[in-house]
Amino acid sequence: MPADSSLRVVILTTYFSPVIGGVESTADRLARYLSRVGRAETCVLTKRVSRDLPDEERMDGVRVVRIGAHGDRNPSGKWRLIPAALRWLLAHREEYDVVACIDYRGIGIAGLLARVVTKRPVLFQAQTTGVLSGVNADHALQRWGIAPSTVVGRAVRALVTRLYARADAFACIAHDIQRETQDAGVPPERIHFLPNPVDTDRFRPPTESERLTLRAAYGVGDDRVVVAFAGRLSREKGLSELLEAWRVLAERSWDAGPTAIGSRVPLLIVAGPDMPGHAWDLGVAARAFVAEHGIDSSVRFVGPLNDVASLYQAADIAVVPSHFEALGLSALEALACGTPVVASSVGGLLDFIQDDVNGALCQPRDSAAIAEQLGRLIRDTDRRRRLSSQARATVERTYSEQLVLARFTEVLRALGSRRR
Repeated sequence: MPADSSLRVVILTTYFSPVIGGVESTADRLARYLSRVGRAETCVLTKRVSRDLPDEERMDGVRVVRIGAHGDRNPSGKWRLIPAALRWLLAHREEYDVVACIDYRGIGIAGLLARVVTKRPVLFQAQTTGVLSGVNADHALQRWGIAPSTVVGRAVRALVTRLYARADAFACIAHDIQRETQDAGVPPERIHFLPNPVDTDRFRPPTESERLTLRAAYGVGDDRVVVAFAGRLSREKGLSELLEAWRVLAERSWDAGPTAIGSRVPLLIVAGPDMPGHAWDLGVAARAFVAEHGIDSSVRFVGPLNDVASLYQAADIAVVPSHFEALGLSALEALACGTPVVASSVGGLLDFIQDDVNGALCQPRDSAAIAEQLGRLIRDTDRRRRLSSQARATVERTYSEQLVLARFTEVLRALGSRRR
């Protein structure tokens, strides 16, 4: 790449806006930053999902190109997109210097195959553990009747590792993924800790006036503790355990009267989309559970929100009871708003949730533990304030958007300057 030219980046991601999710959000923020601040010509290469969307458009200065067959988001999309992505990368080789693949399962293969011809370097970012180690292949193996522990199963895992490990660089969103990458034998100079960042201008502690206004918008006064859950209404997000914990709290604590919890019964606000057609969808079942157990006066489903920051700014506590999390961006966003978090002690959440410092940890899939930690914070105003006072600093030190994306840009620029 000539020294005086702008960096040209293709961000390869199976799905993109208007599809909403952690992967899509990460790709979107990286693309916008590169285009706006990083002085890079940026193209997002993604799958067609709807005939209502154009095959190519500009979104805030970012070129978005949609390829492949139309089809809604589903797990097979990342594999079915490989041929179309490979054809595009080969045909447009003179238009980019480096490929950044966000969630490289499946589609990352297109980047590696294209590199054989184009010599354009490829960066991989996993959004979950188990990709590079091949552990994520176990489900497919079991469907084929192959036990992962057999010779064939171990051989498949090893093949997956050898294939993906050929990427030129790895952006690791959590220390678990960083360790997995190291264990796969990737040289240290190709491994970079680059977590999914938080926009700390958008996600920030509110002024007292802003807080009261936001709470009023939710119909909540200052005398009621608000607990916020934001995420897909999906089994792996721990929603079932959270609602069971809330039922237990209502039964054991709130019936004890105002002296136990203050003047008003706490409110749990559940924000996020249903997952219709997905095996892990809990939307309908969750609302039925709330109605069946008579806790609908203290649980409110508000659907997906365009402005999640406002929910965390209005809340007193955030809860992230996930069964697993590679990172746990929603917990970081809550902390950035100064909201303490009750979280499962899993995955990337352990990188930044410090028990009794900025939040509270509990075992995953454990309703009793969730109820215990939520109950303690609901009752203890002073403890909430103490944890809140440390929440923001956690994000600013390591996870702020300006800090992370500036480092990400430098990694891409270094790759693009040498073009393997």
